[in-house]
Amino acid sequence: MTPKAIIFDLDGTLVDTVEDIAVALNKTLGDLQLPPHTTTAVRAMVGGGLGKLLDRATQVHGVALERTERSVMLKRLLHHYAAAPANLSKLYPGAKETLIALSEQGIPSGLCTNKPHDISRDLLDAIGLSDHFAHIQGAVDGLPKKPDPAMLHRVTEALRVRPSAAIMVGDSLVDVKTARAANLAGVIVVSHGYSVTPVNELGADAVIHSFEELPGAIAGVFAREAQPLTLP
Repeated sequence: MTPKAIIFDLDGTLVDTVEDIAVALNKTLGDLQLPPHTTTAVRAMVGGGLGKLLDRATQVHGVALERTERSVMLKRLLHHYAAAPANLSKLYPGAKETLIALSEQGIPSGLCTNKPHDISRDLLDAIGLSDHFAHIQGAVDGLPKKPDPAMLHRVTEALRVRPSAAIMVGDSLVDVKTARAANLAGVIVVSHGYSVTPVNELGADAVIHSFEELPGAIAGVFAREAQPLTLP
């Protein structure tokens, strides 16, 4: 059996976005008269969406924003990030080639990210990835974020595949939990992402250290004896 679709996470999986996120976050902290964080520190804070990032970044400074102020500053963070989501972001090696190869083999790729949908589209457009996805799903009002399976189910519905015939590729425990909750065939994590927890402890079906290892990992999920997919 081969997968009917591969669904990817974005940040830390396909694209290293942390530098642009750090710039936007530090502008927001400046608006609050708080010191900036290093890119390395921000890398350990990302995951779960920009709201959680803002919470973690302020809490490090001993600040807990009250509800109204948090809402205002989250909008400020979104504004700063939307203004320049791709100035410093970089594709991970082999990411684009993998998407192209999957398409050539008739296997559609989907995207499922907690990043706001419009910002996700702008980022993907800027780095030349948009056209390689059959469906892109970012965070929108009224749709629960990962690890709730709703976003992932929207992707499989758009791709017209059963969850049990799709595989997710991500970089975090959130991605693993989402794939399990959505009853996907399996979940594969990359080792180059933002997970604070060691990737071997995330409970994924496989860990890959480069996209060259993805075909073998996919084959392992389906326990196939046949030749794995041929990807660069």
